[in-house]
Amino acid sequence: MARTELLTNGRIGKPFHPYRNDKQLIIAGGWAPWWLDPDEGAPDWKNRKPVFSAYTMDDSLTQQLSTPWGTHEAGLWQQLPSVAGNQYELSVEGQAWSSEDASHGSQLEASDVNLQIGIDPTGGLDATSPLISWSEVAQPLSRWETLRVQAEAEASIITIYLKSAPNLPKRLQSVFWRNAFLRPIGRHKRGVNIVGLGDTHISLEPEQPKPGEPITAVISSSREHTHVDLVVNRPDDTWGKVVNKGRTFDDDRYLWRYQFSTDIDGLYDIRFVGDYGARLLALRLLQVARDVQLVPSDAARYNYRRVYVLLPPTASQKWVLAAAKGGYDGRFTIGYSADDAGIGNLENRHVLAVNPHHWPEVLTASWFQQHYPGVKFTAVVANQPEDLEDWLKNWTDLE
Repeated sequence: MARTELLTNGRIGKPFHPYRNDKQLIIAGGWAPWWLDPDEGAPDWKNRKPVFSAYTMDDSLTQQLSTPWGTHEAGLWQQLPSVAGNQYELSVEGQAWSSEDASHGSQLEASDVNLQIGIDPTGGLDATSPLISWSEVAQPLSRWETLRVQAEAEASIITIYLKSAPNLPKRLQSVFWRNAFLRPIGRHKRGVNIVGLGDTHISLEPEQPKPGEPITAVISSSREHTHVDLVVNRPDDTWGKVVNKGRTFDDDRYLWRYQFSTDIDGLYDIRFVGDYGARLLALRLLQVARDVQLVPSDAARYNYRRVYVLLPPTASQKWVLAAAKGGYDGRFTIGYSADDAGIGNLENRHVLAVNPHHWPEVLTASWFQQHYPGVKFTAVVANQPEDLEDWLKNWTDLE
């Protein structure tokens, strides 16, 4: 059975690149380095900044970090999209060399190397955060060992961490990582639209393309993100060609423009990323399909006007009664399903969305236009059931 690959470059292998043009930080694509600086007054050997490099082991390039004659607390990280409630198991192979002898693989008077892997369920970028779920500490001296940890996502982005922290300085002090795999446990949901820090979001034109149509992606943010790219994963799990059209600054927002094509049907995973894919700044999923003529199965006996009072999942019986009283004269339909509210082969469909910000994904007019074109949308913000009843009784948009 094929594995569901969620990580970028889970092999932690080639291609390698200088992280932000630093030749002492040669990092596997899709990953970024982290390290802790020494405390003030600490010995010279303690918590040195490692040298990150590519190293050939078992005939394959592998990520190495080393601090000869010193210690470190450092590793790699990568962000990836999720949905709160998703559960994951992370497994990574690690190995360390620690010795007073310079011979590779030697364990002469070795130090504990303290390898761990972790998941930050909130998507943070602080390797010292107490929110990170860490694996048990491992001491894989001169051998590969698989580390494992499980966690439940609490946000739309999670962060993967790899960590090593040798106790004592040694002449030979190197750590190697390879073959990371993030396995979803149970049902795995995907976020359709992720808005990142600085209100960073992706707009697409057209929003509902047919195969072969060129797509313009505009990324808007209040932050000046650096070392960024747009990456497009096609339905056949290959990378699409993306053309960078430049960056501008307009009305206190930074705008990046890209173009790519959609030549096959299916779901495109579009990500605005930093540091060769390690930082996830925004995401959009795009469904591309040819026009299909469907025989309508929801045609009404005659065309009538429908007003649907859409209650959020948080609404109690008091809200239902208020909606019934307020909408009685107009004979409004009342329900909890956004799909029921939008569906139907009717020319006049009006959705009154009560407190749409109470939904897990905020309901908007754009959402209905994307999924149920032609629906008229009105957001109704009410603090109390009584306020909703009064608003419905006095609502006059009955054309």
